Amino acid sequence: MTSSALKSIVITGASRGIGRATALALAAPGAVLTLAARSVDLLEEVAAAVRAAGSTAVIAPCDVTIEEEVQRLIAQAADATGRIDLFVHSVGGALVAPVTQVTRDDWDEQVRIHLTSLFLVCKHATPLMHGGGLLVYVASVAARQVFPGWSAYCAAKHGALGLLGAVREELRPYGVRVTALLPAATDTGLWNDVPGVWNRAAMLQPADVAAAIASLAACPPHVAVEELVIGHTAGRL
Repeated sequence: MTSSALKSIVITGASRGIGRATALALAAPGAVLTLAARSVDLLEEVAAAVRAAGSTAVIAPCDVTIEEEVQRLIAQAADATGRIDLFVHSVGGALVAPVTQVTRDDWDEQVRIHLTSLFLVCKHATPLMHGGGLLVYVASVAARQVFPGWSAYCAAKHGALGLLGAVREELRPYGVRVTALLPAATDTGLWNDVPGVWNRAAMLQPADVAAAIASLAACPPHVAVEELVIGHTAGRL
């Protein structure tokens, strides 16, 4: 399955950042993109750009940490084509604080955003994926590395790799591929709320990550890229 053959694409976090850039990178005539996020106004802007590129765009307001809303998202995608060829799960939000200052609510929120949402996507989306289908989770280099002050975020991302690995083996007999994409620091709105001084010029751009996702989608259906790490030539911040 090449990118031109992908008919049904679902993208979470599609209103901004990496999700938005991915929608624009994958928009092409004949494709049906279901765009999910909580911000309807921003989704409408992305949908307009996707339609201008010749794709069909379906708006799907959704909180991916709530099971009923994920089920509704999947139903909307299924209404369009009856299947899902490519699912890109991209959610943001990081908590940066010493572990002694992380509250239980903070911890639970990070787990819901980065791990529970992925569980819900795997549970409800993969039954609609068939041979050659591709699930891409936009993780982070923090899924393999650790950073002081990022304990809850790192823990959730590390857990996500374990979940993805198990799901990958469950789906392998059906020809469904599962990729963990681990980008280094990417210049998105996440950094607006992260304490400290950061050289955002030395970060990846959302379009860089989107290009990597498009390249994954262009692989033949028998090619399984299980994990892909991408970074900036500037090196680690």
